[in-house]
Amino acid sequence: MARGARVTGAYLCCLLVVFAAIRSCSSSYEVQALKDDIMKHCRFNLEKNMGQPFPPREGACCEHVRSANVAQICQEFTLPRTWQKSRCPSGKWVTVARACENPLAVGFNCAGYIVPAA
Repeated sequence: MARGARVTGAYLCCLLVVFAAIRSCSSSYEVQALKDDIMKHCRFNLEKNMGQPFPPREGACCEHVRSANVAQICQEFTLPRTWQKSRCPSGKWVTVARACENPLAVGFNCAGYIVPAA
């Protein structure tokens, strides 16, 4: 009976590990999808040398930014060796997040850019 309990325990442990891995991949996929939506709808506000620094609060850009974990997206946008790092300066992301009423905390380190007080 004890051996059966150990096998069942090991099986349940393996299931938990698999579930956690699947959940992590799903979460990563959701972050990537949201980041892609933000880049699509906010491109004129985020890319260097383009458009308006402040998106309209009622527009698609702000709709996506308001639903985002802005700190996590900030780190995703600015990972080394990604095309976003060269196209999306951290300061612009901070400005867009503030304009969309989902600001990063003052003093937060966004890939080397320290968020200043408003």
